[in-house]
Amino acid sequence: MRRTSLGICLIALCTLMVELLLTRVFDVVLYPNLGYMIITAAMFSLGLAGIYTTLKPPPADGVGQRLSRLAFWFGLSLLVIRPALNAIPFEYTAIASNPVRQLLYFAAIYLVITVPFFLAGLIFCHAFTSYATSIQSLYAWDLTGAAVGCVVLVPALPYLGPGGLLFVATAIAMAAAWLFHPGGRWRTVLLATVAAVSFLPPLAVMPGYLEFVEHKSDRGLRDARRDGRSELTHWDPISKVEVIDLGVSKNIVYDGGSQSSFIYPFSGDFGRLRTVLDRAIRANAEAIVLRHFWQRSVFLSHYLKRDSDQRVLVIGSAAGQEVKAALTYGAGHVDGVEMVGVVVDLGKTTYARYNGNVLNEPRANVVRGEGRSFLRASAAAGARYDIIQIWSNHASSSVAAGVGALDPAYLLTADSFVEYFNGLSDDGILQVNHHTYPRIIATAALAWKWLEREDFQRHVVVTSRAVDRDDSLPTVLIKMTPWTARELQDVRYFLSMRPGYDPKFKIDENPRRNEESFLSAEFYSGELSDELLEQVPYRITPTTDDRPYFKFLRRDMSRVRANASLFVWPETSRRLNMQLAQGGGVPMDVIHLLVSAFVSVLFGIVFVLVPLLFSSVGRGRWRGKYTSLTYFSCLGAGFIIIELVLIQKLLRFVGYPLYTYSLVLFTLLLAAGIGSMASAKLRVSPGSRWWWPFAGVLGYGVFLLATHMTILDRFLGLPTVPRMAIAAAYIFPLGFFLGMPFPLGILAVERVARGAVAWAWGMNGLFTVVGGLASVLLSVYLGFNAALVVALAMYAVAMGCMVRMRAVAGRAALPRLQDKASANS
Repeated sequence: MRRTSLGICLIALCTLMVELLLTRVFDVVLYPNLGYMIITAAMFSLGLAGIYTTLKPPPADGVGQRLSRLAFWFGLSLLVIRPALNAIPFEYTAIASNPVRQLLYFAAIYLVITVPFFLAGLIFCHAFTSYATSIQSLYAWDLTGAAVGCVVLVPALPYLGPGGLLFVATAIAMAAAWLFHPGGRWRTVLLATVAAVSFLPPLAVMPGYLEFVEHKSDRGLRDARRDGRSELTHWDPISKVEVIDLGVSKNIVYDGGSQSSFIYPFSGDFGRLRTVLDRAIRANAEAIVLRHFWQRSVFLSHYLKRDSDQRVLVIGSAAGQEVKAALTYGAGHVDGVEMVGVVVDLGKTTYARYNGNVLNEPRANVVRGEGRSFLRASAAAGARYDIIQIWSNHASSSVAAGVGALDPAYLLTADSFVEYFNGLSDDGILQVNHHTYPRIIATAALAWKWLEREDFQRHVVVTSRAVDRDDSLPTVLIKMTPWTARELQDVRYFLSMRPGYDPKFKIDENPRRNEESFLSAEFYSGELSDELLEQVPYRITPTTDDRPYFKFLRRDMSRVRANASLFVWPETSRRLNMQLAQGGGVPMDVIHLLVSAFVSVLFGIVFVLVPLLFSSVGRGRWRGKYTSLTYFSCLGAGFIIIELVLIQKLLRFVGYPLYTYSLVLFTLLLAAGIGSMASAKLRVSPGSRWWWPFAGVLGYGVFLLATHMTILDRFLGLPTVPRMAIAAAYIFPLGFFLGMPFPLGILAVERVARGAVAWAWGMNGLFTVVGGLASVLLSVYLGFNAALVVALAMYAVAMGCMVRMRAVAGRAALPRLQDKASANS
C-alpha cells in the first residue's frame, strides 16, 4: 500500500505541474483567455474519468498492473503534447475567415491536452475505488503530490523550459508506473525507461527549450527567427521573454507577442539627449523623438517637473524608457519596479552598454518587485514622490488572473489610486497611460472621494494623439494641486500645440475649460448615476480591489461605435469591435466564458444522465443517491471558488501572479492533505465527529472574511518572502479543514453501491469547472467577498447532505456488523 500511495503522490505532482505548465504555454502560443481552457480541460477530463469508471468499474484483482499500465500511457501522452501542438495548423486570427477548419484544428488541440488528464483521472478513480477504505490516507498523498507539483514549476521553468519539463513529467510518470507494478520483468523495463527519459531534460536547453510554435499574431517574431534576428529567449516565471533586433532598437517581446517594450541605443550622455529632445519639441520633430522613445508622452510628466531634483517612481519600468526620461530631465532619484525580473537583469547586464547603462546609473534604483507593495514600503520609510508613472503595464499571463482571463488589474483600482495619491508629494503628479481613459477617470474620482478631497476635475489633464493610430495611449495626468494656466501652457508647448504647427496631439480633458472636455462632470464626482451607467454602451463603473476587472468592458455582443455624446472613446470602440471581428461575431475577449458555459451544460448532461441510464449504480435504487451527488457537487464548486478567490485576495498582497497562484495552491493542497490524514487520527467518520470539518470550514471562513483586509493591509509593506510566509500561515487552517469533507463523503458512499465512488469523483470534477465559471461571474458582478460567502454556503449545504448520507451509510454498514457478530459467535 505504501508503494501505491507514493505512486498516487507522483501522478498528482505530475498532473498539477503539467496543468500549470500548459497554462503558461498557452499564454505564449495563444492568448491568456484561451490559457484558461487548460484548467477547464483538466477538470473535465479528471471528472470524465470518473464517469467512465462508473460505466465500466474496474475488476477487484490486478489493481497494481492496471495502475502501472495507465501511468505508463499517461507518461507517453505527455511526450506527444509538444510535437502535436506544433503540428496542428490552428491560427487564432483566421477564425473569422475560416471558422469550420479552425474550429476542427482547435478541437484537435483540445483532444491532445485532455488525454493525459483523462488517464490521470483513471488512475485516481481506480485507486480510490479499489482502496476506498484507505481513502483518507490516499487522498492525503494525492493532495500532497499536487501541492509539490504547484511549486516545482517556478524554479525549474527558467532552466528547462516547458519542453524540458514535459520530459521531467514523463520520467516522474514512469517512476509511478514502476511503483504501482507488483513485480516481474515489466518493472525492469519501466526502471530503464525512467533512467533514459531522465537524461533528456538537460538536453532540452540546447535546441532553444524545445520550443512551442505560436498560433497567433506575434509582433514579428516568426520573421525575426527566420532572419536570424532573435537574440535571446528566456522563460521567466512571469513571462516568456524574447529579444529581437529591429536595427534601430531592440524589441523585448513578452509571451509570444502579447506585449512588448523597447530598448533604444543610447550613449549615456543625458545632457546631450536633453538638448536633442528640447530641439525636437521646439521644432515639433516627432521623428527625432521616436529615435529615443516609443512616443513623446513617455516623458511628459518628467518635462513638467524638469530640473526640480524630483523623486520619481516608475511602476512597470520594463526596459527603462521611463527611467531614462526621468534622468534626462533632472530627477534626483528614480525608483523603478518591474515584475519580470529577467528584463531588469538584461537591462543591467546584457544590454547595459547598448542602453547607456541607464539601469545602472547611481540615481536609479531599478528592482524586481510589485508596485503597490513597493510603494507601501517606501511610504513606511517616509518617502514621497513628485512623479508616479504607470505606462499601460499589466501581466499578460493568465496565471495572474486565477479565475480566467478577465485579468484583474490591481494597479487600476480605486484602492490603488488611494495609495498613489497618498504616496505623492503635495504638488506631485500621477501619470497613467491607458487605452480606456474614461474608466480611469471614474475610478480615480472614487479614490479622490474616499480621501474626502474636492474639485477633482480641476486636478486632471488628459492628452492624446490628434490623429488615429493603433498605438494611441491617452495620457492621464492627475496633479495633487489644481492645474494653473501657466502649467497648461507648458503642456501645450510640450505637445507642440502652437499656432503654425500641424497638431499631432490634443487636450481631451482641460481643467480650466470644462466645456471642452470629452467627459461630463459626473465622471469626476466619484459617484456615477444609474442613468449614466445605462446610457454608456460599455462598462464604466469604477473598479475596486474587491472587483478589479478593469478591462472587462463589454456589456453585450453588439458592436460599439465611437460616440462623444455617449462618452465612447474611439480607442475603446476599436478594441471591443476588434475582438468581435477576430471571432467572426463572437467576442474573443469573453470566449473562454462562453465555451466554459457551453461545455459545463454539455458535460453536466453527460455526467448525470449517462450514468443514470447506462451504469448499474445509476439504474439501481439506493437511498441517498441524489443527496450524495449534491454533496460532492457542492464540495467541487465550493473548494474551487474558495481557492480562486483566495488567489485574487492574495495577488495584491504577494504581488507576483505565478508566485501567488503556486503559494495558494501549495498551501491549500498541502494543508488539505494533512487534514485528510489527520481526519483518520481524529476519528472523523460518518459515525462520529463528522461535523468537525464543516464547523472548521465555516468558522474559519467567516473569520477570514472579517479580518483579511486588516491583516493583509497591515503587512503589505514587508519584503516578498515574509509576505508569502504570512499569507501561507493565514490560509493554512482553512486548507486543513477543506481536506476532510471529501474522504468523509467517500467513506459514506463506498459501501452503499458499487460505482458510487467513481460517480462521486466525476461529479466533483464537473462542479469544479462549474464553480470556476461561477467564481468569475460572482466576482465580476458581486465581488470577491460575495463569491466567498457563496462558497461557504455550499459547504453548509454539503453539511446538511451529510446528515442524510451518514444515516444511509449506517444502514449499509449494519449487515456487515451482523455478519461479523455471527462469525464471532
